[in-house]
Amino acid sequence: MLPIVKILSIFTLIAAGMAIYFRQQNILKMYAFFKPLTTLLIIGISILIYQKQQNSYSGILIVALLFSLIGDIFLIGENYFIYGLGSFLLAHIIYTAAFIRIGGFNNQLVIFILLLLIGGSYFLFLRKGLGNHTIPVGIYLLIILVMNWQAIGLAITNKETVSIMIAVAAILFALSDATIAYSKFIKPFKIAEIIILSTYWIAIYTFTISGLFLPKSNV
Repeated sequence: MLPIVKILSIFTLIAAGMAIYFRQQNILKMYAFFKPLTTLLIIGISILIYQKQQNSYSGILIVALLFSLIGDIFLIGENYFIYGLGSFLLAHIIYTAAFIRIGGFNNQLVIFILLLLIGGSYFLFLRKGLGNHTIPVGIYLLIILVMNWQAIGLAITNKETVSIMIAVAAILFALSDATIAYSKFIKPFKIAEIIILSTYWIAIYTFTISGLFLPKSNV
């Protein structure tokens, strides 16, 4: 790993810890600073990795991370939830495109059906609390299921380090989103933000670092 990437990784960990701390303490101004800062640091890492590896996966990932950053900003408060949802939906589509760039479109229907059963069951569980958000959340859920389908399928067919990293990160991303949905539409709970933010940042950091395991200019 590049020395500068190691340094930025340490700063990312510190910024993430500060964001989670200030969120738990309900100090929103500081949280509003450290939350996007954490994602910005990860974007900085992704740019450095792209400059070193020059593979299209890392290049596509930068675009996805920028949409994630926009989503982060929208979701700082409650007023722009639907815009945040839209930003992350676009991010998931671009993440999926990055995964497909590595191993092609994975058409293992068994994986998709299993994910659809899990996601569909969770959607039915959430449905009573969704209200006007039913259709947007349903569409978002389908997109993240497709992202996980491609990530998990890649790991099963490829079995290389980068593929396993991507699959684990995609599952963590889904866990983060599932926790957001439960906290918002069913019942908020004290450690929700810790789970949401930690799994989310571990996910996008892992997506980013996985680019180092791809050959230079290979994809």
